Amino acid sequence: MSQNQIAVGIIVENGFEGLKETLQNAGLLSDLVFVLSTESVADIAEQPNVIYHQSENSNDEAALRNKLIELAESQNAANWLLLMNVGEHFDETTLEEFRQFITTEIERNSLYVMVLHRLHRQDGIRHDLDEETIEPRLIPLRKGLRFQGQVRASLLWSAANLMIRLNAAPGRFILPSRQRDAVRQKQQAIRNLQILEQLEKQGKAIANEALLVRAESQSTLGDYIHARRDYFRLIEETNRTEIRLSAYYGLWETLTFLPVSEQEMTKILLAGLDRFPVDMQLLTFMGSHLQRQGKLDLAARTFETAIRYGQTTLDIWHRLRIREMAITSLALIHRLRGKGREAIQVLESNLELIADRTEFNRHLLDLYIAELQESKGHEFASTIWGGNDLDQIRDVITGACQGSAGNWGKAVLPLELAYLNGCRDILCLRWYSLALLSLTRFNEAKIILEEWNHLEPENKETQAFLSAARQPERFGEIVRQFHDSQIKMLGISKPEILGRQFTKNAQNIRKPNKMIEIAIREMISSSGSPSSKKIMTAAFKKKETPENNSEQPEKVSSH
Repeated sequence: MSQNQIAVGIIVENGFEGLKETLQNAGLLSDLVFVLSTESVADIAEQPNVIYHQSENSNDEAALRNKLIELAESQNAANWLLLMNVGEHFDETTLEEFRQFITTEIERNSLYVMVLHRLHRQDGIRHDLDEETIEPRLIPLRKGLRFQGQVRASLLWSAANLMIRLNAAPGRFILPSRQRDAVRQKQQAIRNLQILEQLEKQGKAIANEALLVRAESQSTLGDYIHARRDYFRLIEETNRTEIRLSAYYGLWETLTFLPVSEQEMTKILLAGLDRFPVDMQLLTFMGSHLQRQGKLDLAARTFETAIRYGQTTLDIWHRLRIREMAITSLALIHRLRGKGREAIQVLESNLELIADRTEFNRHLLDLYIAELQESKGHEFASTIWGGNDLDQIRDVITGACQGSAGNWGKAVLPLELAYLNGCRDILCLRWYSLALLSLTRFNEAKIILEEWNHLEPENKETQAFLSAARQPERFGEIVRQFHDSQIKMLGISKPEILGRQFTKNAQNIRKPNKMIEIAIREMISSSGSPSSKKIMTAAFKKKETPENNSEQPEKVSSH
C-alpha cells in the first residue's frame, strides 16, 4: 500500500439528494470510496470502487463518524480518509494542486483542514449570502484517532492527545443549495434538540458547544426567543473565544427576526466589537446598521476600519464576500454623498483584495460612467471584455457617459448601434432602455426592459422602469416611488446629499419629457450598480443555518 493512498468517506443520513453527483466527483479523488448510510440507498452497493455499509440510525454523531473510520481501516487499503458530505463536490480548479500536495507535501503526523464553500444558489452562481469555513477533512488513519461529541463531533481533542498537528491542505469543497437542504437542516435540528433534552434529564450540563448547537437548532426551527436566550447565555458564560464569537454572529441574525429596537441592536454590536474589535464580519454588520440609520459618517469610518484592519476567523462560518461587502458599501456611501471620485478611489485601491472581481469590476465601471470618465472606462473595459464584445462595450460606455451627463439625444445613437450589433450585456440594456425612456420612446423601451428583466428577474430597478414604461401617464410617480424606497433602504434622509445630478426644483418643470429625464437622472444619481445595493443589504438577510464546526482548541485566522 502506498504511503499516501487516499480513500473518500461519505456518511448518508437525513436524505441522499445529491449523493450520485458526490460519488461521481469522489471518483476524481480516489479509486476507493466508503459509504456509510443510515438508510437504504438503492444501487450504491453495485457501483464499482464503492464499499457500502448500512448502519442503524444513531443519536451519537461521533459514533457514526467513527464507524466510517473503522470501515476504512478494516479494508487496509488506504492510510488517509478524505471526508465528503452528500451534495458536495470538490472544486476541480484546485484538483491538480491537491494531487501535487498528496504526492509531495503531505505529512503523516498531521490532520488537515480544508475550505468549504456553502453556496446560496443551486446553480453555483455567486451570491451575497454565500459562506465559507474550514473543517478537518483529510484524516490520517491512525489508531486512537476518533471523533468525540454527540451533537458536534470533533477530531481535534483526540488529535491533540495523540500530538497530531493541525495543518491546512489545498483544495476546496463546494456545497450548492438544494431544495432538500432546508428539510435536512430541520431534521438535524430536531434530532439535536432531542439529544440535548435527554442529556439534561441525565443531569449533564449544556454548555459551550452543546449550548451553541441548541441555540442554532432553535433558530433553524424558528424559535428565535429561546435562541436569543441561549446566545446571550453563551456570550456571558463561555470562556471560549470562538464560541462567544459564534454566539454574536448567531444572535445578530436571530434578532433580525424579532421586534428589537435600533438602540438594542447597536448596543449588542458594540458589545461584540468591544470583545472582538477587529472582527471583519462584526465591523461590516455595524457599518451596515449605522448606514441604515442614516449615520453615514460613522458608517464610513466603520467600513474603513473593517477594510484596513478587519480579520476573518476562518473556522467559524462567515460570509464569503464580507470584505467585498465592506469595500462596496464604503464606495456606495461616498457616491450617495456626491463624492464619486472618492468612491472610485476606494474601489481602485482595494482591487487586489478581491479574489473574484466580476461584479466588483462592473461596479467600478459604473462609477467611471457616473463621473463621466469615458477614457478611463474604455481602458478598464479591456480588462473585462475582448474581441468584438469590447468594441460594442466601448460604444455602450460612450452612450452611457452621454446619458449620465443628461445628453440623451447623443446617448441613444452609440447605444442603439451596440444593441443592433448584437450586444445584450446588462450595461447595454440598462443604458439603452434609460435613453429610450428619456426620449419618451416607451414602446421601444419596453422591448429592451423586458430583455433586461429576463436576464435579471430579481432586479427591482428593472421592474420599476418596466412598470413605468407600461404606464407613461404615471411614469414620474412610479419612478419617484421606487427612488424614495431605495433612498430609505440606503439610510439617506436628506436628498440634497445625492450629488450634483439631483434637481430640487424638478416639480416646477412642466414638460413631460423633461420630467421623465429628471426622474431618471435622480435614479441614476442615487444608485450604484444593482449589485452594490444587493451586497450592502445582504448583511441584514438571514443566512442558511450552518452546521458550525466550532469545537476547536486551536484557532485559525486570516488578515
